[in-house]
Amino acid sequence: MTDRRGKLIFSNEDVSKNGLEKKVLTITDLTSSLLEIIMYYLVLKDNIRAFVVCKAWRKAAEYVRVVEKHPWFITFPKHDDLTILIDPLERKRYTLNLPELAGTDVCYSKYGWLLMRRSNLVDMFFFNPYTLELINLPKCELSFQAIAFSSAPTSGTCAVIALRPFTRYSVRISICHPGAIEWITQDFSFSIGFDLYMHSDLVYANDHFYCFSSGGVLVDFDLSSCTMSHQAWNEHRCPYMHNDNDEWFNMLKRIYLAEQKGELFLMYTCSSEIPMVYKLVSSSWEEMSSILLLTA
Repeated sequence: MTDRRGKLIFSNEDVSKNGLEKKVLTITDLTSSLLEIIMYYLVLKDNIRAFVVCKAWRKAAEYVRVVEKHPWFITFPKHDDLTILIDPLERKRYTLNLPELAGTDVCYSKYGWLLMRRSNLVDMFFFNPYTLELINLPKCELSFQAIAFSSAPTSGTCAVIALRPFTRYSVRISICHPGAIEWITQDFSFSIGFDLYMHSDLVYANDHFYCFSSGGVLVDFDLSSCTMSHQAWNEHRCPYMHNDNDEWFNMLKRIYLAEQKGELFLMYTCSSEIPMVYKLVSSSWEEMSSILLLTA
């Protein structure tokens, strides 16, 4: 039942020394098992809203979320404050009102956190769409082509790394930590040419940041020692870029580097061509394309 203000209440009778007396229970008195049953029937956007109500609701909302579920897409329209969530397999679409993200772009996402940059290209911050927590970073007036972070910004060990190929034989790295007052920048040189424009995003694995270029060069930045190394595989230069066949010249090409459980995977795409996928095993890239086709 509800009271005159519409507040949900429950009536119960307690036996005391003085006899029967009524005790009013509110929805906050629900047991954890009942809360979990309620949360189980909520769609994702309502689960997220319930998550921020209180500690008990947060625990129940997090408990019923499906583990290992397929990923969703998140997009930010340019003309309003709505955030759009898209389930690609179920073909469902939901909207959230997150005014904190108005006029921003996603630079990187991991561990449930988004690394955002405002339209002025200087202000950067972390944002958690589940808890609505926001953590500012110092102003970033440096240009970069790839950026990533190592761990959740609340972990105490988070490092943000921005990369920009400065010349074909040098890379500029900028480092920042949540709570820092400025970015630290350092240039690194190497003997093997690195493609200035055709390369993957940064990927973090095992205390290292990696980036792979179309020339078959893997750049390796060791976070603990702040040193950089590189290795080249001529046999894994992007075939769509380095081939005498002109049919690929005007096609859209991309290089993707990904990490899964500490292992690195490389993928080349070119328009409607079949993606070429490799896995790094003992300093050698093993082709995974046939496995990809069988499991697609």
